[in-house]
Amino acid sequence: MTSIDRRHLLLGGTSLLGAAALPASAQAPEPRRGGTLTVGFDDNARTMDPTFSIQFSERQVLFLIYNTLTTIGTDFSIQPELARSWTIENAGRRYVLRLQEGVKFHDGTDFNAEAVKYNLDRRLDERVNSPQRSVLRPVIESVEVVAPHVVAINLRTPYPSLLADLADRAGLMVSPTAAERLGQDFGRNPVGTGAFTFRQWVQGTSITLERNPNYWEPGRPYLDRVVFRSIPNQIIGMQRLIVGEVDYVDSLTPEHIRQVEGRDGIVVQQARVGRWYSLQWQVDKPPFNNPLLRRAIAHALDRDRINAITMGGRGTIANGPVPPGLWWSSPDSVVHNHDPARARQLLAEAGIAPGTEITLAAPSDPLLRQIVQLVSEQLGAVGLRVALAPVAQSEYYARTVQRAINFTPMAWTQRADPDGLFFILFHSRGFANSTGYNSPDLDAALDAARATTDVEERKRLYARAKEIVVTDLPYVPLYFAAEYAAVSRRIQGWVWTPDQIPRFRYAWRAS
Repeated sequence: MTSIDRRHLLLGGTSLLGAAALPASAQAPEPRRGGTLTVGFDDNARTMDPTFSIQFSERQVLFLIYNTLTTIGTDFSIQPELARSWTIENAGRRYVLRLQEGVKFHDGTDFNAEAVKYNLDRRLDERVNSPQRSVLRPVIESVEVVAPHVVAINLRTPYPSLLADLADRAGLMVSPTAAERLGQDFGRNPVGTGAFTFRQWVQGTSITLERNPNYWEPGRPYLDRVVFRSIPNQIIGMQRLIVGEVDYVDSLTPEHIRQVEGRDGIVVQQARVGRWYSLQWQVDKPPFNNPLLRRAIAHALDRDRINAITMGGRGTIANGPVPPGLWWSSPDSVVHNHDPARARQLLAEAGIAPGTEITLAAPSDPLLRQIVQLVSEQLGAVGLRVALAPVAQSEYYARTVQRAINFTPMAWTQRADPDGLFFILFHSRGFANSTGYNSPDLDAALDAARATTDVEERKRLYARAKEIVVTDLPYVPLYFAAEYAAVSRRIQGWVWTPDQIPRFRYAWRAS
């Protein structure tokens, strides 16, 4: 039996991300109560119900309205939240969570073990059709109320990623009473236990949250409200930050921050782990079901040039989905170097005639559009003709998941456990597997990695998984981005974790 309380649980037993100190703003003393934080963000939000959430931008808001059962630190360590402690029993097949007491949902109902069971059972219910079901159903056997504030999660097999899952969308706890009463309208009228309550959502314009006066952590939060204001792109977001219309903008490139570096009143912070930028396609239908075509395109790409132009050379070239510095990082055993001659040879072997047209989606985000233009030029240099298909940024991921888009750039953040990204993207049952990729060898490696708590064995299995993915190329890796956030110096106490989701729960506004 393993017992865990207020100590950090470092996945893999050690943190390889380097120093885990909070940003300087998070160390500021004497928080001040009152005021509004205005966040500029890419608003492609579809729902505020975490049971159905898939859009990246939604999570900034969700982590204020709701609490998770566990949470992550700035070093990807697993820490308590609504679950104040836990024990791991039955050789890793039973997790017993001891919950915070005295916590209320925004509607005044109690948070307790019954609420946790409701939330997890709801995600597991085939009729509900939560995107998280494909991750949780294969491993969770049952959820059991042990006592009013003790809940047990019984697993079919050891699953070391469970606590990391409970720090993300699967662990965000909704009010059972409100969810049952509102039904499909709950996603527009969210009710959680979080530091802020939902006030208003003007689609495509703003989302307004207000301080929860009955929040369970004494004295918090400090802000009166948080307003998420939609920005068309980061360039306009930076302009609004400079004139004081917003207090915070992220997903910034080295080019963006030139406007504000050294400017009084604005702080720039670099993300510890940048997003993984890549190209993806549907490998189960023409033309990208041809592995020779996929390899040809991989060799045609000059990733150093793409990095130089889009990141000022500050990004890290990726030879797979895992950046350096994580406990599951491994040497690159498969590399597709820039080799136009090899690309032409592979195209000929694939029976692809010079001048053959392929369609590449061109999202409206400036960085993705820039990547698309460079990819188009480089593929043209080896004899492919690229037709660009414009798509609104707010629509492109949803259309990718619907498989209405075939060839497209993509960006993913890391998770606190490797299963969190590998499974959803590459496993045949992964809910974000929009490529149609199905590899029995890869599935076997990922299933085995899920079923063992031996860190060295998991590291070996994920190294093998990376090798399979980079060989089969459902995604063509480009780089890990150099990414930044810019924030008004008056905003203190916020935290930017390696999953790229800023946490504003304890933020406060200096006078």
